[in-house]
Amino acid sequence: MDIGGDAVIIGNAEQNDNEQPPNLNISDVFEAISLTDPLFGAHVAAVEDAMAHQPAPTQVQVPYVRIVQQPASKALRFRYECEGRSAGSIPGASSTPENRTYPTIKIYGYTGLVTIVVSCVTKDEPFRPHPHNLVGRDRCDRGVCTIRTEITEENNEYQFRNLGIQCVKRRDIAEALRIREELRVDPFRTGFGHRNHPQSIDLNAVRLGFQVFVPDATGKMRRPLAPVASEVIYDKKAMSDLLIMRASHCSGRARGGTQVILLCEKVTREDIAVVFYLEDKNQVIWEETAIILLVHKQVAIAFETPAYRIPNITEPVNVRFQLKRLTDNARSNSLPFEYYPEFQDPNYIGGKRRKILAPSLLQSTYEPERFQQEQKLIKDEPRGEL
Repeated sequence: MDIGGDAVIIGNAEQNDNEQPPNLNISDVFEAISLTDPLFGAHVAAVEDAMAHQPAPTQVQVPYVRIVQQPASKALRFRYECEGRSAGSIPGASSTPENRTYPTIKIYGYTGLVTIVVSCVTKDEPFRPHPHNLVGRDRCDRGVCTIRTEITEENNEYQFRNLGIQCVKRRDIAEALRIREELRVDPFRTGFGHRNHPQSIDLNAVRLGFQVFVPDATGKMRRPLAPVASEVIYDKKAMSDLLIMRASHCSGRARGGTQVILLCEKVTREDIAVVFYLEDKNQVIWEETAIILLVHKQVAIAFETPAYRIPNITEPVNVRFQLKRLTDNARSNSLPFEYYPEFQDPNYIGGKRRKILAPSLLQSTYEPERFQQEQKLIKDEPRGEL
């Protein structure tokens, strides 16, 4: 978020849940907070006075934010607005059915009123604004959550109980980021140039970006603390367990290139790989990625086997292969695969032991064939003139 007082349109945290927040300049919102709360500026003075009378520290003590309860990584399904149903609530990483937890931040070195702004950012650094929106009862408007609360020595945490993630379609990325730029919500100041490269944005994964603002010397909520980003949240639908059901081949040449088709549970083409590996004493000593040729309706993969690490083997080698999800490195069950040698010696076939056909089998094979030939000759014999 721009902290210089420029125009930003964000929902006012003081409105009722059923009302739509009006379009306001963010500086007007912060100034309104100052005017409606006579004690607002006193908090700043109290903090500054307390800090002035503290013993001189070895380093300057600056208020900061920490995430003390990360969001669960694979517990929430991202939903589209057109689905017409609740996006749910992001649970905490340690949440259980008996003891539910939620993403929680803790503010150190400060007591008083704060404004917390939460938005989605990309999973990879640098953390850029993500087009997905936050929705829910926690004061969310236009994809951004804005909270005004008071931090005390007894309670310096804030728990986000009603945050859901509403996903956008790839064709709507540019518009979603345009709105975010209009709001000037850019926690890590990385800009919005990535909207011109929508294919680079992973729509199955986000992080939560937390910004905390405290009052400045004038009493306006314009002093930012360093932003923090949560662990990655993956779309539960896209992150289902990997499972190989069946494969068309279980052996191939050591030099690779054998085409294999496998059936599996739903996968995403951009987020899946087929890896071959060899273990020795429970240690992976070789691993290579296959060349994916086609992913058919997310449940079938056609690929070419990679070459074994020693293409000129003289004896078969048993390895295994499995699916690997790129975003979280999850692995599927594995199936065996045998690499067999490439025999280039022309005498190899001639040197193999000849198999002798049993006379009875030879006779049973020859007699029907001879009968068919005789019948054909009789049928084709021309009739004489009458």
